[in-house]
Amino acid sequence: HKAFALINALDEGQRKQAILTSRVADLVLGPGQDGRVIQPEGLRASTMTPPQQTMLLDLIGEWAGITTEAFAEPRLAELKASLPQTYFAWSGPTTNGSAAYFRIQGPTLVIEYAPQNSVEHIHTIYRDPTNDYGAKFTAK
Repeated sequence: HKAFALINALDEGQRKQAILTSRVADLVLGPGQDGRVIQPEGLRASTMTPPQQTMLLDLIGEWAGITTEAFAEPRLAELKASLPQTYFAWSGPTTNGSAAYFRIQGPTLVIEYAPQNSVEHIHTIYRDPTNDYGAKFTAK
């Protein structure tokens, strides 16, 4: 799992920043939270090494790349450009395969991954808070 590879690639100081002090059990910005803005938490990508940044971008691509290639390429380019302002936050065990929560949050991105007591039941979101549910394209 790419998220476990990333959290375990961080040094001790970086992990202290990335791992949240409170336990997160479910999506913070999930259903019913439209328009809600939260302060980014965790480790800022600009403080990561280039290989760690590549791992983060690769992890982001797991969500941003699920659309057609025509949409995924410009979206990934946009997310790469804003990577220095993107944060990676973690809650839970760091052993591969554990039920651990993570959030990736940037200027135009929120990804949350929240296992529900086991990795058999996952809640996850991929949103652009500046264009929630394509609002930019449906507004008249």
